[in-house]
Amino acid sequence: MSAVGEVFFKRRYWQCTCGGDGSYAADALLGVEGQRYSKTVQKHCCRLAAEISFASTSEHMHEMLGVDLCPETVRKEVEGHAKKMARFQAEDTTSEEVFQKAAGEVEFTTDAGKVNTREESWKDLKIAVISKRTAGEPTSPDNWKKQRLPVPTMVLAYAMIATAKEFRKTWPSRLGRLGVTCWAKVHVLADGASWIWKAVQRSLTGCMQTLDFYHACQHLNQCAKRIYGEETSEAKAAYKHARGLLIRQGWAGVCQWVSELLGAADESERERRRKATERLIGYFSKHTSRLNYAERLQAGQAIGSGQVEGEAKTLGLRLKRRGARWNLGNVRPMASLVCVRHTSQWESYWAVAA
Repeated sequence: MSAVGEVFFKRRYWQCTCGGDGSYAADALLGVEGQRYSKTVQKHCCRLAAEISFASTSEHMHEMLGVDLCPETVRKEVEGHAKKMARFQAEDTTSEEVFQKAAGEVEFTTDAGKVNTREESWKDLKIAVISKRTAGEPTSPDNWKKQRLPVPTMVLAYAMIATAKEFRKTWPSRLGRLGVTCWAKVHVLADGASWIWKAVQRSLTGCMQTLDFYHACQHLNQCAKRIYGEETSEAKAAYKHARGLLIRQGWAGVCQWVSELLGAADESERERRRKATERLIGYFSKHTSRLNYAERLQAGQAIGSGQVEGEAKTLGLRLKRRGARWNLGNVRPMASLVCVRHTSQWESYWAVAA
């Protein structure tokens, strides 16, 4: 089966007179050795199945290419390649060499999503994205919305069902294979999840750390709404002011805003606001050294963990489709398929795929 439909051909079967196993010598030249489907068909199936269900992949293959594959056949072909991709990610020396030669600073972002398994219901799917990016143009805090970062020169990602301890133990070895051994040269960006920063402190001690600016802003916005009410002009103005203080002054800016909020003349109003501000301080006090946004902007560096957020969303769209439940043994291969599909390893895999 090829990308242009079924192809029938005849070829000679060769066997040595000594009685050894024979073969169709032309199969290797034709690219069909031991296969019922051409590599192009397999690649298209995997490309589609990384985004949509096996049934939808079967339908699209028929409509777009005229190739008739039942959903079960698609599943078997895709899962077979997905398992190979999981092994390939751990053995891909070509991408490792390209990564080492790529220009830019090493960015490490991590997060977690959920996946529904048949054996143990919902499980945490830990995700890591390792990339290199050259510095962009210096940007002032007042113009942070206009920051335009260069496209990463190399992106790799992997995901697995694991505890935080198990997952963080994979970071040093993964980075080491990419030629990264000095953690001080690694820039870690992530949201405020405590498991992430505890793991970072243990496994990547001494790295540069940045709390995702957009998650930080969400907490400022929530505090403003608790004090001034949902969708009020006062809440919007307070949030805008707080955001400006945060991006210009970091932790000092948060403290200044809280001081302003608690400077209300009425004592009962101060007490009402105190609960919201204590929650805010409790959140940011854990990240005081991760709020150097003005410095990052001036250096042309990222201040958000958008890469892993996007990868988590992509994985979620595929693995958390309506009614989807996965065998535990298939989660990592399918996650590897999605990660390979959306990173620099896609073409590398197909260049060596059997």
